[in-house]
Amino acid sequence: MRKFLRSMPNYTFLVLPDGSKPALKFRVPAALLLAVPTLIFLLIVIASLFYLQHERSNQQLELLQLQLTSASESHQTQLAGKEKMIEQLQTDLVQLAQQAETVNARMEELNKLESDMKSLVGLPPANPDKDGDENGIGGERQDATDEDIFGLAKQTKAFYSSIGGGIEDLKNRLNATSREVQKKKQELRATPTFWPTESDRITSLFGVRIDPFTNHPGVHSGIDIAGRTGDSVYAAADGTVLDAGYMSERGNYIAVSHKNGIVTKYMHLNSVLAQEGDRVKQGEPIGLLGSTGRSTGPHLHFEVMKDGVSVDPKPYLKMGIKGIPADVQLEKRQD
Repeated sequence: MRKFLRSMPNYTFLVLPDGSKPALKFRVPAALLLAVPTLIFLLIVIASLFYLQHERSNQQLELLQLQLTSASESHQTQLAGKEKMIEQLQTDLVQLAQQAETVNARMEELNKLESDMKSLVGLPPANPDKDGDENGIGGERQDATDEDIFGLAKQTKAFYSSIGGGIEDLKNRLNATSREVQKKKQELRATPTFWPTESDRITSLFGVRIDPFTNHPGVHSGIDIAGRTGDSVYAAADGTVLDAGYMSERGNYIAVSHKNGIVTKYMHLNSVLAQEGDRVKQGEPIGLLGSTGRSTGPHLHFEVMKDGVSVDPKPYLKMGIKGIPADVQLEKRQD
């Protein structure tokens, strides 16, 4: 190789400046002239390779940026969707919890209804009444924390886990209460608990009083209820007419026999609508109010006898006219 390079000729370059300046002469080996274009070509090739690599890198970078942007937008979309889903789930949970409160309130209403049913017929209530005012909502706004949401979910889950047993228990109790009420209703129908006339104005109570005709103390064997002539007189309980007719002191009267040795008497009637041996139902009209016999004005003398002895009607009369308890009317009269 060295011999080849040595054998190559040298080239002389002459530079002639303007004016009187001496000429410049350069001697360049032929090998150097050959190497320069080669180096330039190599530099162009290397530069081209770097340029292509740079362009390729830019394209890859742009592609990665597009993929990253697309992935970021997709992630943001998914995140927004999940946040919206979480918000909807939280809203559904709150609504479910409110429904649970509504169900619980309805169960309390049913419990109260059961107690009212029992109270209506004189049975002891199963649970004490719970009074409350559920009208109106408000307050300062506070965002619920994750802990609040988790606590609400746990509480709601516990409620719905226990509600099945509560509903079954309530169903059994309502069925039992229905049977008790029906039984008690039958007992009440056979007991003189129905207010016997339309008026509720009591003019004389049971017991010792001043007789209106003699002005001397005497025993009053029933209660007197003032009214208008022709008002209906009702059977206080289911029973059979034991006697009906007229007596000088009783006037027109009816006596009705009931279960458990109880007899009710209705005196001073204007007219009698039932006859001896008739079966009468509680609340059925059996006569019309009047002032016959030993009477100072239109009224009904109502009497209750237990095993042949006159007793105070007050413990028997439970319901008065238009739903007014008879014992309340009696207490008002006593006051």
